[in-house]
Amino acid sequence: MRVLGIVLCCVVLLGADGLARQPDSAKVRVKKKATAVAPAAKQTAQPTVDSSDPRVGTTPKGQVVYRGKKGAYYVLTPSGRKRYIKEANIIFDNGK
Repeated sequence: MRVLGIVLCCVVLLGADGLARQPDSAKVRVKKKATAVAPAAKQTAQPTVDSSDPRVGTTPKGQVVYRGKKGAYYVLTPSGRKRYIKEANIIFDNGK
């Protein structure tokens, strides 16, 4: 009961308007919304080949096909890794 009485006295002494107002320094800052940035365009250039594997043809999508040391066929991904493909999916440059 005493706490309620003390709070009531404070409200009366300060006035209801005094409790509702906040000083300028106590105002909450509102974050501005970030503007969306357009994603970078996809790179269409083929990555460079670090090995001496010969080019043998292309895929129907236009990717360059290489033949590895053991005869397997692969294309290079944009990150530079080898992705092996089946021989049926290759358009050979000079026959087989």
